[in-house]
Amino acid sequence: MNFFERQEASRRMSRWLVVLFAAAVLSVVAAVNFVVCFAISLGQENMTGEAPAMGEWMSANPGTMMITTLVVLGIIGLASLYKTVVLGGGGGVVAKSLGGVRVSPDTTDPQQRRLLNVVEEMAIASGVPMPEVYLLEHEEGINAFAAGHNPANAAIGVTRGTLTTLNRTELQGVIAHEFSHILNGDMRLNIRLMGLLFGLLAIAMIGRIVLRFGSGGRDSKKAFPVVLVALAVLIIGYIGLFFGRLIQAAVSRSRESLADASAVQFTRDPTGLRGALLKIGALSGGSRIGNPEVEEVAHMLFAPGMGRFFATHPSLEDRLKAIDPTFTSKDFDRARAELINAAEQAKAQATPKQTSAERLESLINVPGAAAVAGLVANPGTVHMQLARDIRQSLPEAIVAAGAHPNSARALLLALALDTNTESRERQGQFIATQIEPQTAASVGQLLDAVDGLEPEQRMPALLRAIPALRQLSRDERLKLMSTLNGMLQREGRVSLQAYVLRKLAQVHLNDDLNPVARTRQLPLSAVQKDIQVLFSVLAQHGHTDVAVARRAYEAGVHHLLPRERPSFVNLAHWAQPLDLALSRLDQLAPIMKEQLVEALVKTVTHDQKLTLGEAELLRAVCATVHCPLPPLVTPGIDG
Repeated sequence: MNFFERQEASRRMSRWLVVLFAAAVLSVVAAVNFVVCFAISLGQENMTGEAPAMGEWMSANPGTMMITTLVVLGIIGLASLYKTVVLGGGGGVVAKSLGGVRVSPDTTDPQQRRLLNVVEEMAIASGVPMPEVYLLEHEEGINAFAAGHNPANAAIGVTRGTLTTLNRTELQGVIAHEFSHILNGDMRLNIRLMGLLFGLLAIAMIGRIVLRFGSGGRDSKKAFPVVLVALAVLIIGYIGLFFGRLIQAAVSRSRESLADASAVQFTRDPTGLRGALLKIGALSGGSRIGNPEVEEVAHMLFAPGMGRFFATHPSLEDRLKAIDPTFTSKDFDRARAELINAAEQAKAQATPKQTSAERLESLINVPGAAAVAGLVANPGTVHMQLARDIRQSLPEAIVAAGAHPNSARALLLALALDTNTESRERQGQFIATQIEPQTAASVGQLLDAVDGLEPEQRMPALLRAIPALRQLSRDERLKLMSTLNGMLQREGRVSLQAYVLRKLAQVHLNDDLNPVARTRQLPLSAVQKDIQVLFSVLAQHGHTDVAVARRAYEAGVHHLLPRERPSFVNLAHWAQPLDLALSRLDQLAPIMKEQLVEALVKTVTHDQKLTLGEAELLRAVCATVHCPLPPLVTPGIDG
């Protein structure tokens, strides 16, 4: 199953979630109506000595049933809305609710430094922004989670036990598992699930409160009706809780199995994930999390955080057998013995040191269109090793600038500047008037470092700064987006590479500012004009010969629109039309995006050459429509 199929599966699962939630709500409403009917009929029997049949009473009192139904729906709806609004702050809200503390980019703790490096390498290899990283300092079990609405406001949390118990390979397996949730669309599903289930859990909470206070009366005869109602509400609350846990389990188990498979596919090394799962089974604490809020996030965790009747994860044995068919339960004993004996078998699996120049070639073998589309959100071992090289090759000035909010803002603006000197001066003046002169000065100080970046370093430099940018206030981020738009509108001629980085920054900033925004899915027939603009711009970029550009355009567009397709246009002022085109193409269904990526490859590689600059441009364009590609490397490079 590739990225686009996984995205479509997530959408189907989301629709099923709504159906299951509606069924749970209807069950609770029906149960409450039954209790109300029973209680009132019982009261009438005490007063008159004769109780009407429930069916007759309900048909004779539709208003009471309607009020009861509206009250229950109101409680569930308001509780779900409240939780959804609270979770609108992104994955960091979930991490903090479990006692997580954000890991500082400046940390000197070796274990935290290793964690940040692994997360950053995975982000570079995946082509998505680096998520915020949180540490659950007081949790000794081995566990982790990814939370958020989209990659731009995602957070990854790990327990202290994960850092102290796992080696780097095992940690990488766990982080790869969590990144698969980020890439597969599971996070939005999980956040939505938390919001909906809180509405059902609210009934159980009310049931407990009513029972606690309703059973305190001294007069047992007078208190009996109150206790009866309290007990009934509690039972109904647990009906909601039952359905909530059932939904959690049904949604989580299938996505966890998929995440395990994706993690192995990402790293091409099953030993890391296998080792982490073995250590969970070998330790007495396993993956347990002590925080009382763990129930709400049980479906998000890497491994079960608590014992429960409806399991949110496949059993450790089943997960291990899926990774390693030779697994037996004796492997837990061997792992336990190794941990008890503290036989530190830290085998440095470091590969020979290679420079970025040795690994990143200036000319890449032309890949097949389907092969590139298959790489979307599917980085492999070679990409992970390449990501480590890229991370280590970033200049210190760029690394330092991306670690803090104000300097990260200056770095983003520096990356978005045009290469033309006169345009830069105008853009710098615009930045000074829109934000502040000090920011414009900081941008100027970073220009030498930014201009010295290789093509393969520019996207990682931008994406690793996203967590720091999230620390800016909402008004500051809105002002930053407005400044980026203004920079685009002030220039007639724009470098395509600078434009795409600017657009990519806007996409991720907007994802963070509007994490729960819903977009409709457009068919290909509705975006023909947008396809014409995007492919015309790509075709004319790098081809001074109009005839050659037209052939490159036809090579890609024919793949999307084989019968009736718009003709090639030579656009002099393409930036604003392209901005609108990319925004609309982002609304294609996942399966249509797969065809879009394949068509883009056909246009870019029409001349049977793919330079590193063209490859990075292709990656940036794909990222703007939420199809993150790993770095494209020569297939012959030994990972």
